[in-house]
Amino acid sequence: MSRPKLNKHIKPNDFLSFYWLKEELISFLRAHNLSTAGSKQDLTARISQFLATGKSIKPVQKSSRQRAQMPTTFTRQSIIEAGWRCSQELRFFFEQEIGPHFHFDAVMRDLIHNGVGKTLHEAIQIWEEEQQKPSQEKPIAAQFEYNRHIREYFKQHPEATLKAAIQDWKIKKEKTTRHE
Repeated sequence: MSRPKLNKHIKPNDFLSFYWLKEELISFLRAHNLSTAGSKQDLTARISQFLATGKSIKPVQKSSRQRAQMPTTFTRQSIIEAGWRCSQELRFFFEQEIGPHFHFDAVMRDLIHNGVGKTLHEAIQIWEEEQQKPSQEKPIAAQFEYNRHIREYFKQHPEATLKAAIQDWKIKKEKTTRHE
């Protein structure tokens, strides 16, 4: 089946069966006076709902987390406060304390955002404990279709090159974005 034109007459299942560029989704939403706020997954869900019911899903308002005034210098005794973010200054502190191999992984990002009351010393201990755990394949979020494709391609073709994986992605994308 060739990819149908994205309009209000497409069946929801047909819509969900094809790859759509975010720009295409936004264009459809604007043409139907629907909100364009949110991630690609939000837009897809909104269009699917609209195609199925004629009604739109209202965008979820993200909580407006107060941005705390972060310190200009950090110590191991610094206490994580509400609204902290993974800033360059904080990264620099961790690199000085842990080493240049430090990076904000999912555990550390969550800790900085939700670890109110913990010290940076505790954060360092948690990071070091996480590094000692056996490496597991981390899930790739749904919006990163390209990254998921590349990972799956290498699972199926372990001897392949990145160039081949990218070429396969381009072919897949061309098949699903071609308007006929």
